[in-house]
Amino acid sequence: MKILDVIKSRIRNGVNRMAEGVGAFKKDVFELDGVPAFREYYTLFIFAWQAVYKGFYKAWHEVPMKTLNDPKGKKRTMATMNAGKIACSQMARYVWNERCTITASSAAHDPESKEPDPLNEFLQSVLCENHFGTAFGDLLEKSLALGGGALKEWVEIPKDENGNDTGEGKIRISYHMAPQFVPTTWDNSKVKSAIFLSREAKDGYYYTVVEWHKWDGDTYRVTNDLYRMPIKETEEPQNILGWWYPLNEIYPLLSPDTIIEDAKAAYFQYVRPFGANFADDNSPLGMSIFAPAMNTLHSIDIMFDSLQREFVLGKKRIIAPARAMHSAVINNGGTPQKYFDADDEVWEALATDNPEDLKIYDNSVELRVEPHIAGINGELSILCSQIGFDPGTLAFDQQQGMKTATEVISENSKTFGTVQAHENNARDALCGMVDAIFDLAVKYNLTWEGRPVAQLLAGGYSVAVKFDDSIIQDKDAEINKGVMLVGANLMSKKKFMVDTLGYTPEEADAELKKAKEEFQAIDKQISDTEIEIGQLESEIDKTEKDIVIKQEELVIAEAEYERYKTLFF
Repeated sequence: MKILDVIKSRIRNGVNRMAEGVGAFKKDVFELDGVPAFREYYTLFIFAWQAVYKGFYKAWHEVPMKTLNDPKGKKRTMATMNAGKIACSQMARYVWNERCTITASSAAHDPESKEPDPLNEFLQSVLCENHFGTAFGDLLEKSLALGGGALKEWVEIPKDENGNDTGEGKIRISYHMAPQFVPTTWDNSKVKSAIFLSREAKDGYYYTVVEWHKWDGDTYRVTNDLYRMPIKETEEPQNILGWWYPLNEIYPLLSPDTIIEDAKAAYFQYVRPFGANFADDNSPLGMSIFAPAMNTLHSIDIMFDSLQREFVLGKKRIIAPARAMHSAVINNGGTPQKYFDADDEVWEALATDNPEDLKIYDNSVELRVEPHIAGINGELSILCSQIGFDPGTLAFDQQQGMKTATEVISENSKTFGTVQAHENNARDALCGMVDAIFDLAVKYNLTWEGRPVAQLLAGGYSVAVKFDDSIIQDKDAEINKGVMLVGANLMSKKKFMVDTLGYTPEEADAELKKAKEEFQAIDKQISDTEIEIGQLESEIDKTEKDIVIKQEELVIAEAEYERYKTLFF
């Protein structure tokens, strides 16, 4: 068996080497047939934004430093505030937080039922299994920084070692940054087909899976190709594809070609920030929110680095006369070094009688902290206006460092409008993701609590994405405004409940119907009560009349009594 295994291994390696020799070397994905010529865009913009987001952009942060020991100047790394990352993080937190929700309502489910909608339960289980709440927040932040990102859905079917299915599949969601995603076809800025890249370092090689998502009429096709590049042969192998390599050698369970008939939509969604692409008019790719502010970010880092070096270069210095210095050879055969021993309590004899030559001066300088902080805050205000924040949203404090505004923001603010625009783009992607999840569930005959998902989808469904704007807006004021508009007949109750309170249209209809029934019941109760009060009032009136009659009869009886009393007694 051992000899046979060796022979098989040699044959396999020989075939692989032949495949590498025959296949053309691919520097990157843009050399593949069918891939648009976006190399320059990725190199000049996306990779630069990625470097700024990570906090080290070589063109900015590697600066020369000349010293007496190195007059030619060596390189040092500039300190960075990483304001680009902070801005994207803050914007992402405004758009997506733990109180945002995605819900689905099945047309077959009775909204008045106390039982939860099983279709929505299925959706929530998929989102929970894929840690969607946290993962999408991270993806959104990186998408704002790099000009876009992508969600991708597929079905993972458990298999045994022989590749046989062993159970029902699970829907998976993956999250891809801009460098891992390349659009190939699009229509009106909506990406229809794309390539996804995933890399793995293994056994001295970088393996890159190129996953194509494309349409052939109504047929959706996903193909996988594998490329590999030796790690030792290049300084930047992670950006190079290399040579084609047999897929099943490394990923035997990964299908090279998957065909899905009658797909409803693409099984990926491109998430891009709000705003036009001013760098490439013909590209569907988005722009980083700090793309217009690159010079400002550079200025902020220069000032922040200067603030740090203010403490380094402005440290306490004491100037002592050369005559007061000791000389000593630090290393054998080395150059004598002079030093001043301030702790020496022994008298020293100096070859001078001039008192001025014996003075020691404290040459410490005053640190310019406040001017630096003022300059940084000025640039941060400019940054806020460039990325769509109100001035003062980002600020630098000497005690707290970088901080963000926490006050409630009005509807008319610039920040609120910018966040709403980003939410609209995110909503489109999230609704598309839900559609893809349900379509895959039907295509792969998935079930939920023993019921086919296709049965839960019978009759249609609706999706509601609710963002939590209370983090930037006074929710009570928004509700009060809606109540006033409804009271003035300027807005329907249903629109108020959907737009402001976050109901789905079906939930709003059910709630309005329930409220109407409750109002009718209360109105009937009031009417019945009014009738009873009327009856009681009638009885009281009759009783009062009877009392008057009785009182008159009593007066007559008393008069008769007095008359008889006079006659007979």
